[in-house]
Amino acid sequence: MKNLKQLLITFLGMLFVFSVNTSLAQSKHHVERCKDHSITERIPNLTDTQSKKIEALRVAHQKEVQKIKNQMDIKRAELKALQTADKPDMSAINKKIEERSVLRTDLEKKRAQYKQDVRALLTDEQKLAFDKRTLRSHECSRHHPHRTAGCKEQYHKKDKPHCAKKCSK
Repeated sequence: MKNLKQLLITFLGMLFVFSVNTSLAQSKHHVERCKDHSITERIPNLTDTQSKKIEALRVAHQKEVQKIKNQMDIKRAELKALQTADKPDMSAINKKIEERSVLRTDLEKKRAQYKQDVRALLTDEQKLAFDKRTLRSHECSRHHPHRTAGCKEQYHKKDKPHCAKKCSK
């Protein structure tokens, strides 16, 4: 009886380890398959000069965006603290919400400027590819607001053509 219990526990432990390993392997494969490639890899026929200029724009843009995202994280934490206080101050809550809105608007403007700066470096053919990529990216992020880097299949709506193709690389 004791041996049977030990055998059962060992079997269940091995089954658990196997299922976790399989899950991690599938997850890693999915992330690798769907990993965001560099913007320069997705635009056809870029010259070396275009690639270097776009990369410089991307780095500068990411630095600016990261500062704003850090501020948004701070405002989000402050808002949460205000909302969970014993006696919430609605005036302070509303002010914090407005501060976050200003940051989101600033972020949107920076993203729009970055896209226009990149487009200014491209030929008409390259602009079409770039616009198609950014439109598809925008549409999928609208349907998958909780998605961050990479693809998360559970958010995909298979009946939406732009989502069905997203991870089919």
